[in-house]
Amino acid sequence: MIGMPLNVFLVSLAFFHCSEFILAMIFMRDELSIKSWLLSKAYATTMLFAVLEYVLEGWAVPALKVGDGGMGYVSSLGLVLIVLGEGIRKLAIFTAKSNFTHNMRTARQPKHVLITRGIYGYVRHPGYLGWYIWCLGTQVLLCNPICFFGFAVLAWRFFSLRIKI
Repeated sequence: MIGMPLNVFLVSLAFFHCSEFILAMIFMRDELSIKSWLLSKAYATTMLFAVLEYVLEGWAVPALKVGDGGMGYVSSLGLVLIVLGEGIRKLAIFTAKSNFTHNMRTARQPKHVLITRGIYGYVRHPGYLGWYIWCLGTQVLLCNPICFFGFAVLAWRFFSLRIKI
């Protein structure tokens, strides 16, 4: 019951957070800290709920999950979304380099430059868009309908507040 999708989910979490920290070491060295892992109690709680939903639904309603331990069509779509989201976010980081930050800024920093080339020429907040697609992709991968809608609403609220600031 608990098979491939959960393993892929855990690998995607590890890859996302490790790669974000490594890129922070390269491009955001001035503000590198434990927060560069992008982990918080609220985030860990939501991811724990995702695993809990996956396990409980797999136990109670196995038809909602892939029963043979493999990846079904829905889970495969989730993996595509995860890779797409990662790609968009990492492209944003590589394009903006030191102008990309994990920390909110309310005032322009002396060295900060507004990036309008590359992916920023098409999307104003590609880092947010990439994470949003990645986040929802994790729930599609797990075939988690409850967390999918919950994550969609919570992440939308989170980013709309950040964008306004």
